[in-house]
Amino acid sequence: MSAEERIAALEKENGKLREDNDRLLKIIAQMEMTLNRLIGRYITEN
Repeated sequence: MSAEERIAALEKENGKLREDNDRLLKIIAQMEMTLNRLIGRYITEN
């Protein structure tokens, strides 16, 4: 495998990792909103 092929493969993998990272950050944001809603509903009602 030439250096150019390795670089291309690494760039492709990097792109996939960035997409996965963005997706996970969105999931974390949704989970945080859900947690805040649950806290607001169950903790502050008591």
